[in-house]
Amino acid sequence: MPVAISSRGPARPPVTVNRQLGALLTAEALSMLGSRITFVAVPWLVLTTQDSALLAGLAGLAEMLPYVLAGLIGGPIVDRVGPRPTAVAADTASVLAVAGIPLVAHWELSALLPLIALAGALRGFGDAAKRALLPRTIAAAGLSTERGTAMYDGVCRASTLVGLPLAGVLIAAFGPATVLLFDALSFAASAIIIGLLVRVGCADAAALAESERQGYADALRDGFRWVRSDRLMLGIMSMLFATNMFDQAFATVFVPVWVREGPHGPAALGVIGTAFGLGAVAGNILYTVAAPRWPRRMTFGICFFLGGPAQLLALAFTDRMWTVLVTAALAGALMSTVNPILMAEVYRRIPVHLQGRVISVLIAVSWAGIPFGGVVGGWATDRFGLQNAALIAAVGYLAVTVSPFLFPAWRELDARPRSEAKPAMATA
Repeated sequence: MPVAISSRGPARPPVTVNRQLGALLTAEALSMLGSRITFVAVPWLVLTTQDSALLAGLAGLAEMLPYVLAGLIGGPIVDRVGPRPTAVAADTASVLAVAGIPLVAHWELSALLPLIALAGALRGFGDAAKRALLPRTIAAAGLSTERGTAMYDGVCRASTLVGLPLAGVLIAAFGPATVLLFDALSFAASAIIIGLLVRVGCADAAALAESERQGYADALRDGFRWVRSDRLMLGIMSMLFATNMFDQAFATVFVPVWVREGPHGPAALGVIGTAFGLGAVAGNILYTVAAPRWPRRMTFGICFFLGGPAQLLALAFTDRMWTVLVTAALAGALMSTVNPILMAEVYRRIPVHLQGRVISVLIAVSWAGIPFGGVVGGWATDRFGLQNAALIAAVGYLAVTVSPFLFPAWRELDARPRSEAKPAMATA
């Protein structure tokens, strides 16, 4: 039956709902800003108190491994309890965990690492809950999924762009222990904002009742079973496993070695990341405006294929800083389209009451390549030299990111769900 359209156009969502999306993005910006500061402060705190680079590296592992595992096992909990209360509870507990790290920093490492691991696990639970809360808030705000996820990705990239250099300034001014208190305060602010201002995020009664009847192990298996049944999700996970590994090798091995072997000095470490971040923020602004008009698969495929390996190729073929910086900025602009498209597709395909458990599986598998990236990159650099190792990684990147143009499953990126189709005009 044709649907008549009012001459006034579609009804606009209430202002209060749009404010809820703004509140969620603000909470995420504050939380992520604090997390980026901690990313720098915790290794530095361990290095200065324990006087060991190896222990500083173990501190990073102690945070990230529980983060990934908590995100995986927390999916069914998010679906059962609800994303909003889970996010508030995780952020509230994170305040105590992060604030406690400076208190035990001068003790034995056996006391420090478990607290760092607890902070990482709580952040994993909180991030899993916020990722499940985001699509519901976007839908309530009346935005397209692409535009909403692009806004979220822009907030994440802006927080990273500001947080990393800010961490260095704060550490120099106040010391790493005091800086961690800034992160604790950011979690407190996030919990308060989400708890008071974000009211969406509850599953419908039938889905909630079904989740409560289902055991935890069955719910977790449902997440893996759903992913295995979807060819596009399998393709996305496989690609991200490999590209995350190459990106980690670039960030943790190739760039430091390139800086050490060149005349640029340690400041170049931050400058390259800043150039990428500036390009990503600029590209995100453009994509937020243009997202509904651009074809998803071609945009995703071209930008990933060109932007992903670009910085690797720059390190392989030049030692000129300006060339690397320009390449980093262009790569950031191109890659700014990747996360919004992937997030939008994930949210479109996964039923609301399954999003917690399914998204947790997707992220855990996709991020599993990260721990291997530094090890493989370091081995390849020692074995073949930096230029050859970076070139090998670039070729691998290109081989992986060509898949959206080759495999039919990726065409589903262009499929529009019925909810996004234009309503039919009334006929005379």
